[in-house]
Formats: sequence, C-alpha cells, structure tokens
Amino acid sequence: MSKLKFEVDEKLGIITFADTPLNLIDFEFVEELEALLNGSQIKEIRALLFKVDKGNFSAGANVAVFKGADKNSSRETIKRFLDIINRIEELPFPTMAAVKGMCVGGGFELALACDFIWVSEKSQFAAAEVLIGIVPLGGGAQRLAQRCGITRAKEITLGGRFNKPDKLERWNVINRVLPEQDLIEKAIKFMRFQTNGPTIAFDTIKKLLREYYNKGLNESDRLLLEIVPELFETEDIKIGIESFKKNGPGKAIFKGK
Repeated sequence: MSKLKFEVDEKLGIITFADTPLNLIDFEFVEELEALLNGSQIKEIRALLFKVDKGNFSAGANVAVFKGADKNSSRETIKRFLDIINRIEELPFPTMAAVKGMCVGGGFELALACDFIWVSEKSQFAAAEVLIGIVPLGGGAQRLAQRCGITRAKEITLGGRFNKPDKLERWNVINRVLPEQDLIEKAIKFMRFQTNGPTIAFDTIKKLLREYYNKGLNESDRLLLEIVPELFETEDIKIGIESFKKNGPGKAIFKGK
C-alpha cells in the first residue's frame, strides 16, 4: 500500500500522507517521496501542498529504521533524508505544509522545509529526537534557529516536549493557526492562488532569502544584481505591467514564464 498520494489540481501539486494514523517515516516513505520530488510531474506544477486527510501529519521516524545502525549506515540514512529536505527547500515555487494532529521529529522537519506552515488549532509539535538519544536528523535544529532564533530553537530541541501551535506562531515557527475544519480548504484555496502568481519571481525571492541566510546581506545583494535583471525579459513582467495599467494592483494572472 502506498504511503503517499500525489494528485494535481490544475497547477497545484498535492502530496497527501496516507499511512494513517501516524504517517511514520521509514525507508518506504522516503523512497516514495524521493520519487515524487524527482518525477516528471513535479516539473509541471507551480505550487506544492503537503497534507493529511485524517490522523496525524507525522509522528516522526519509525524507530525500527535505527535498529542495528552504525556510524556508516546512519551517515547514509541522514544524508538521504537531508537531501529530501534540501530538495523541498529549493523547489522553484511556493510550498506549504498543512498540519493536523501530531507533527513530530522528521515530520516537523518536513514542515520546516516548506515556505508556509499552516496548522490546525489542535495540532502539536515536537522535536523529540533527544528522547531516544539523538538529534534532529534533517537539520531541524538549525532550521528552527533560522525561524525563531537560537534561544527558542534550544528550548524546542533540548526539551523534546510537545509545543502548542499558538506558541509556535508567536515564535515565528509557523505562519497561521486555523480551526481544524477550515484548514485544508483554506490551504488549498491559498495555494491555488499561488499557482497564478509570477513563479519565476517567487523562485528568485526564495534564492535571495537563502543567500541572505547563508552568506549575509552583501552576498544576497550581489546575487540580486546577478539574477534579478533576467526577470525583465519574462512574459510575467509584461502581464503584470499591463494588468496594473488596466485593472490596478493584484489582478494579474501570470503564466510563470
């Protein structure tokens, strides 16, 4: 039985975690997600949503994958999962995790890889790896620090406890907290809207922000001068300017070209 379901709603790709109720991350889960992220369909979409229909977003790794692991085999496992995190972060269009229920360990890291995290008011989050004597394997500690600072990241990762969504929203870890019955409908609506946006500009913004975080303001300004002038030769800027002149701001429907 497949652990992931992939569908395309016009230009919105939707990956549904389907191994309910826990959606544990194991080798089969990783293989399916790798295949989806590297498949041909991913090249045809302009936004991507991760969600669950029922149960928990993910209760983290199936601890059975660590049985018998040594430093060499674990290095390969960590690299494989970290490659998936990086792949999601580098996708050239907006991504979102719509989280219900528990979002723990590797599941939390998958959410952190997304541009937007929208969650149910009933959801719970934990970087619980310390409870079995390890650390977040998908770069979760440093990605939490990227969002909420080192002090808060230490509190979340060293504590290993569950955190309620309203607290994580205040700490800038997540974007929005919504009533559970509204979450998926509103997430899909928002991400459909993103598919009509200027995809090349979205990708450029994501690159500039990664450069800023990794190398600082001066290097991100250097990159801006290198890659932003290309936007002035896209179809989207022509569409945007014409729509602005005729209809005012915020009415353009872009082609992503």
